[in-house]
Amino acid sequence: MRFLQKPFLAKTKDKIEVTFDKPTKVLLLEGSQFSGNKKGHTCQYRGGEAEQSPVAFTVPFEATWHAVIEKGSYSHPLDVTGNAKLIPHRYDTLNGSEQTGAAKRPVDEYDDTLD
Repeated sequence: MRFLQKPFLAKTKDKIEVTFDKPTKVLLLEGSQFSGNKKGHTCQYRGGEAEQSPVAFTVPFEATWHAVIEKGSYSHPLDVTGNAKLIPHRYDTLNGSEQTGAAKRPVDEYDDTLD
């Protein structure tokens, strides 16, 4: 099997977006599954046949993930090009800034003096 692949160290809820120029098989494999797949073993993966680009995957848990675009077999190669990128998960925001757990007031907004 011929393929393009790109590894990503991704966290839970991150997205991996794969773009390609022709219909092909697009997969997302966790690191150990990718190693087995290269050796020809049966593996677990997300994805499958894709007609339109881009394809986006949501990462289920933190690990090294491999975005794979299949280019056919050695005897029947496909002329496919593509790319993949990691889109980090954006957490809920409050007033446009990321929540960190502890709310802090700016010093100039409150007055603790007694009148």
